[in-house]
Amino acid sequence: MIAYQDSQHPGNGPDHHTGKLCIERGCDAPAGTAWSPFWCFKHNVERMDGIGRQLEKIRGKDGAR
Repeated sequence: MIAYQDSQHPGNGPDHHTGKLCIERGCDAPAGTAWSPFWCFKHNVERMDGIGRQLEKIRGKDGAR
């Protein structure tokens, strides 16, 4: 498991909460992880996983490694 995906990792702990709510519409979870001050843990994982998928698609298109 990658650190940002681990709910028990210190980077996802309350020390990183900003006092604001997640920017995802309808989400009432506290915002802030070591990877972003704007999203809650759940939505940050979705965001980071999406970025990873997009980078893999780009990498696959031109064959770069």
